[in-house]
Amino acid sequence: MSKKLSILSISLITVMAGATIAPALGGISSAFPDASQTLVKLINTLHALWVIPFTFVSSWLTTRYSKKSVLTVGLLLYLIGGAGGALATDIWFLLATRTLLGIAVGLIMPISTSLVPDFYDGDERTDMMGKLSASNQLGGMISIITAGILAAISWRYAFGVYGLALLVLILVWLYLPKQPAPGKKQRAERTKLPKQIYGLALGMFTVFIFFYTIPTNMSIYLQENDIANTTISGFIIALSSLGGMSGGMMLAKFKHLLGYYLVPVQILLVGAGFSLIAFTSHAVTVSMGVFTLGLGAGTLIPTIYNKISNVAEKRQMMTAMAITQTFMYFGQFMSPILLDSAAGLVGQATTQLIYTLSAYLTLTVAILLFIFITIKFRRTTR
Repeated sequence: MSKKLSILSISLITVMAGATIAPALGGISSAFPDASQTLVKLINTLHALWVIPFTFVSSWLTTRYSKKSVLTVGLLLYLIGGAGGALATDIWFLLATRTLLGIAVGLIMPISTSLVPDFYDGDERTDMMGKLSASNQLGGMISIITAGILAAISWRYAFGVYGLALLVLILVWLYLPKQPAPGKKQRAERTKLPKQIYGLALGMFTVFIFFYTIPTNMSIYLQENDIANTTISGFIIALSSLGGMSGGMMLAKFKHLLGYYLVPVQILLVGAGFSLIAFTSHAVTVSMGVFTLGLGAGTLIPTIYNKISNVAEKRQMMTAMAITQTFMYFGQFMSPILLDSAAGLVGQATTQLIYTLSAYLTLTVAILLFIFITIKFRRTTR
């Protein structure tokens, strides 16, 4: 139980890295009036630029040092880079701490997902992958709500949320077993990654293209259509994390219940969520849509990670996870660009059209997958 707690606690702090500080941006902007709005917005996004290359640095380091050692360094950098923002005397100091935070997340993330296949197999692995995803979503909810409360006192206090990394560091130090780094012979035996890894990484990219329409468009959508004010919008957006957390906790049960139809049902849930958002105009039904979308994505994301752990060899796991998480962050970045462009080809690129288009696309894919799997299953049973 202590080992599981230490592994799950790592995931608790990775998602909260960027969005955590969003409630404090207004206060930061007032504190540094000479800083442009672009620089202030970079506080939320700069870390992502550094996460991508350092996922591969993390993969390389774990071939020479134990994962626990690399993780410890990453957590220390996370603590310094995250909480250090409270000491900022100018915008450049603050952006430097966000860079350090991005480096830390890059070191931590691929290790966090690769620890599950290191210690667990079969159904227990599936269950842990689901709980890992749930921890991600729970961390996002706790951090944003807590930072919002602290930011109401002072924007500097909001950075105190990153202090949670100290508790994670203690749990890792006490309870995570130290695995030896691969020997020179094993490092020399490099094998090509299975092609399926790249397909799964592309799948993760696609999931985040659609999933990130919630943080990037939902607030605007709710206000444009007079569905909810700014305060209520925050709670509605948080429902995607609640749905994701619920889905992650139930992944193992979903897998046993649905079998071959797991992925089509997951995509169907995403499509149903988009439909409730796009084709209704009431806060309650839109909230149900956001939750349903989160439920679908919250089971789909760990399913992809689980498939990767089944396909890749253990010595390839860190590289496979690094590639997948690179595609994940790239999907976050490309989400507004691709969907705005797609909506622009159909008509005026409004948030309403973006959600409508997303509903049609995901529902179509779900239906086609249902048909494909049914035909394939019938052929194999003849």
